[in-house]
Amino acid sequence: MAIFNLIYLSCGVVGLFLLAYKIRSLRSSWGSPRVVALISTVFFSAFALLCAAPANIGWINRTSGVPNFAALLVYSLVVCFAGSAFVLVLYWRYPAAQAWRRVRLIVVGYASVVVAMIVLFSASEVGEERQVDFDTFYATQPTIAVFLFIYLVATMIGCGGQAYHCWQGSCDEAISARPWLRLGLRWYCAAALFPMMFAVIKLFVLLMDWAGQRGFDVLSTTAPLMASLSMIPLVIAMALPVFGPRRPSPSLWVRRWRTYFALRPLHRALVHVNPAIVLVAPGKYLNPHHRVRRQIIELNDWRWALTPYFDLNVGEAAASLAHEASLTKDEVAAVVEAAQLRVAGSSGGRARAPERRPASEIVDGTDLAAEHDRWVRISRAYQHSPIVDAAVAGAARVDAAGGMD
Repeated sequence: MAIFNLIYLSCGVVGLFLLAYKIRSLRSSWGSPRVVALISTVFFSAFALLCAAPANIGWINRTSGVPNFAALLVYSLVVCFAGSAFVLVLYWRYPAAQAWRRVRLIVVGYASVVVAMIVLFSASEVGEERQVDFDTFYATQPTIAVFLFIYLVATMIGCGGQAYHCWQGSCDEAISARPWLRLGLRWYCAAALFPMMFAVIKLFVLLMDWAGQRGFDVLSTTAPLMASLSMIPLVIAMALPVFGPRRPSPSLWVRRWRTYFALRPLHRALVHVNPAIVLVAPGKYLNPHHRVRRQIIELNDWRWALTPYFDLNVGEAAASLAHEASLTKDEVAAVVEAAQLRVAGSSGGRARAPERRPASEIVDGTDLAAEHDRWVRISRAYQHSPIVDAAVAGAARVDAAGGMD
């Protein structure tokens, strides 16, 4: 019982939070058939899960005064969920007027199923309360057998229709240009597969019970747990089209952290130039995009502050050694810049008289990605390049000999 309560109640609470969020975010669109269908889908799924928890089943039965009334309530909610989910995807795929011709058949059909279930339940003898195994315990009672059959078939058709249309919609050429929406539709498809498989398993066990084969009853007891897990892909499906476009891709997030750690040694080496400008905005400490953006801003400021102290002899020596090593144009520029920064940033470099340098000597990246790449090359050359070491050491020897201009 404990595991049933834990899963049903936790998934039901998630559904309530999702329902509250959707009602709040879509309040300006009330009256739209799509919004009504979406809210109905979340409402019926959340309350079906909450009412299916054994702890709530006993309370519902006692409050209503009808043994096993919770079974009728939960199964009716599940049927309504399947019908509303089917309606929702039709409104997604077709214009409202075109969808309505199919939607009205679904509404009438599923309303008729609920009415038939109420009539069949009322005509049945279900005096003994069964919180978990209602289906298998009463499976051979004719009216309950029909009650279960139409409930399971309606659920299977509704969820199957949802899965089919969501998958077809995700393959539409018009959707392919919106990857987050396409991915969201596929998660909706996955969310529909859980209750559909639940209905298939339940229907199989029901048929076996009619045939007198009771060995499969355990499947009927555990199948609802699988159906409750549909809340997880449902939440993901509803979140992706909203939050997905606002979030950078995971691969970009990883690349930004790699850039941050590649720039960190150079950033630490030059921070003494003006530590007052170092800034991490509140709440952004673990945001690699913000951290790298700040690094680039601060490195550019420090470089401009150091530009008057650049030693042209160091730059020429580094460039000469880089060309001898057959480095690429970008690598040569990075080595020259790193050597200049290392000398200018040292106490000896800052002691020399500053000189005005033409702005053309410093060329920024053409875009943000190019700027990142350029500074990463400079940082790596600053730390690891033997050419930078040689150029800086040569400058130090000249300085020590008193030959620096």
